[in-house]
Amino acid sequence: MNRSLAASLLGVTLLLAACSEDKPEASRPSPDPAGRGGCIILAQQLEKNDHGWMDSRAARRAVLSTDPAVKAAGEELTSVVKEAGDLDVSSHGKADLTQAEARIAEAQEKLMTACRGLLGEPPWS
Repeated sequence: MNRSLAASLLGVTLLLAACSEDKPEASRPSPDPAGRGGCIILAQQLEKNDHGWMDSRAARRAVLSTDPAVKAAGEELTSVVKEAGDLDVSSHGKADLTQAEARIAEAQEKLMTACRGLLGEPPWS
């Protein structure tokens, strides 16, 4: 009789634990080399205050990521860098690139946000 009572109590305890709203935090997915590399390159560029938009290595790496947020942010950064480059070339270097640079900075920040979601807070290595 005591065994069945103990087994019942154990069953109820396990059932209540499974129904609890307190779920353990999901672990971050393991970052792929392309996503990690793009994030590291971008963080290094921003740390050096190098917003050189002609250097799109970070975006090109991020586009290859398997993480959807990093990939989407990398695609956006690639697109705005290309648009800025096209504008600069078509104007023979005479265009005001202030708005293009603002869009690039915004896209870089989106990529950094996606990277933080994937890797946590920098520094990353």
